[in-house]
Amino acid sequence: MTNTPFNKAYFMISCGYGFMGSSTLQQQAIHLVFGTDEGMVREKASGIFAALTEGTNEFSHEILEAACGDSDEAAQLVRQVMEALRTLPFFPGRKVVWMKNCNFLGDSVTGRSSTTEAALDSFRQLLESGLGPDVLLLISASEFDKRRSFNKFLLQYAASEELNKPDITKAGWEGSLMPLINKETAARGMNFDSAALELFIHRVSESSRQIISEIEKLDLYLGADRRTVMPEDVERMVPLTRTGVIFEISRALENKKSDAAISLIDFQLERGENAITIMRAAFIPTLRNLLAARLLCDAFNLKPTNFKEFTARISSLPSYAAALIPLKKDGTPNAYPLFLAAQNASKFKTERLKQTLKECMKADKALVSSSLDPRLILHRLAICSAS
Repeated sequence: MTNTPFNKAYFMISCGYGFMGSSTLQQQAIHLVFGTDEGMVREKASGIFAALTEGTNEFSHEILEAACGDSDEAAQLVRQVMEALRTLPFFPGRKVVWMKNCNFLGDSVTGRSSTTEAALDSFRQLLESGLGPDVLLLISASEFDKRRSFNKFLLQYAASEELNKPDITKAGWEGSLMPLINKETAARGMNFDSAALELFIHRVSESSRQIISEIEKLDLYLGADRRTVMPEDVERMVPLTRTGVIFEISRALENKKSDAAISLIDFQLERGENAITIMRAAFIPTLRNLLAARLLCDAFNLKPTNFKEFTARISSLPSYAAALIPLKKDGTPNAYPLFLAAQNASKFKTERLKQTLKECMKADKALVSSSLDPRLILHRLAICSAS
């Protein structure tokens, strides 16, 4: 590609870049990739960097590791980035500077430091003044506070992409993992048995890096002759992670196994998990789904023996009944957690479930507003749920 203004503009647009200072002829390309899913952020940023540097000499781009231990290191790194952006490439053509794995753009002690803020303010002034037409900046960060002044500037002028882990406290989070799982299994010629897939989703971490690692491990375990992952394969090869323990707590509550639930709760708390997260990811949705399943099974004679049949029956419920079904992020019914709950709902009396759900709401409030021991609150609720 020749380095004409037209080709430069075409290159930047085709890569999804915006122009800095649209009222001037000077063009500055900035790309930002951020989010809590570190694996996806690194993969996306690496792909962008490869696209931007294609056809350039290795001396025409710089990668600056931006994971800093304190504000002094952060300020020094920012100065290095600024110097790199000001320095003309050794050979004619594009120069790409990658500020990689930045960890001081979030709400942290280092990020809030006046030293860091002063360095970023100077950085912003440099970007606002405009750089050479063949200089491109790429920033990747796992910690990113959208309230900060410099970050607001980036969001306004950069072509940005946010890649976050799914929020396991919200219904339907499982669906957001499916594209990655399908992509990784298809690339290896693998597939999951339906039950194995559900078990895998709830056992692995919501981190893309962990998902890919576990699929690679299953691929090696299956060997060349067997390409379908079965539930026993997942149980044998995939260890329980934070997400998996939350899932197991829910299953213990559904089966009235308060001792198992308490052991898993203690395990999570000792690993540093927040009690409110356990409450809102395990207790509240599980008890809510149990009550909804009991009401719907009683009113419409639903039989949780076959998932496809159960889903078909759910889809034909009247609107007032369908309102009890949990939803996915896209607003469609999420039948699977209700199917799981329906298998155990008959163990619970409807009135008792209503009362337990009220106790759950009280416990949630106590975790937020009282000084009571969170462990004791969750233990009591686990025993109450099984009674």
